[in-house]
Amino acid sequence: MARVLVLTGGPDHAHDFSALGAALTWVIAGGGHEIVDVLDHPDVAAERLGSDDVDVLAINALRWRMLDDRYAPWRDRWGYHTPEATRRAISDFVAAGGGLFGNHTASICFDDWPEWGDVLGGAWSWGHSSHPPPASVTVVVGERSGNRHPVTASLPSEFFVEDEVYGDLELRPGIDPLAHARRTADDELQPIAWAHRFGEGRVVYDGLGHDARSLNQQDHVRLIRGAVDWVAGAC
Repeated sequence: MARVLVLTGGPDHAHDFSALGAALTWVIAGGGHEIVDVLDHPDVAAERLGSDDVDVLAINALRWRMLDDRYAPWRDRWGYHTPEATRRAISDFVAAGGGLFGNHTASICFDDWPEWGDVLGGAWSWGHSSHPPPASVTVVVGERSGNRHPVTASLPSEFFVEDEVYGDLELRPGIDPLAHARRTADDELQPIAWAHRFGEGRVVYDGLGHDARSLNQQDHVRLIRGAVDWVAGAC
């Protein structure tokens, strides 16, 4: 059993983080892991990583600078610049062997921290990455090697979920894609979930999870639980 710290929270213009945080903690706890805390500020979570009671950091949050004018109504409350201490705490935690599970908007977080993509295995690129509105998505499960990864061992070859697909993320070399989807019907398949190692730590990013309905879909539940098991070193 891993001890999991959940970082959630963000502006409510596109995501219901209250429902998302509750759904994610339910999925993780239902996989047999202990939720040690649920926090909504990265700096507070980073301070907690300095203790010895956290094995896995799970991020389902949206904390970034919000520079575009369309985000002005939420910027004072949720606009965020990543302090050096927070960057160091997160990267050191993972590099030393801590597990990291990044969910959906985690790839958009910390947009003033270029190395965040190195830790996570990829990140949103403003002006390049995009997503369409939520729709029915066919998720194709499969790894580069052709062999099933422990994260996806319990999944069918494909499953269906109502969600939004993040496309054209800035991916780092060496990630192991776990699942793919098409952003639109005429788009190519793109990685939407991957496994990654950063230093001694294990990382999984799962780009699905726009809302609680997606997180509660049975095959997505299996994916998340497999991801947390793997980053915790349980499989």
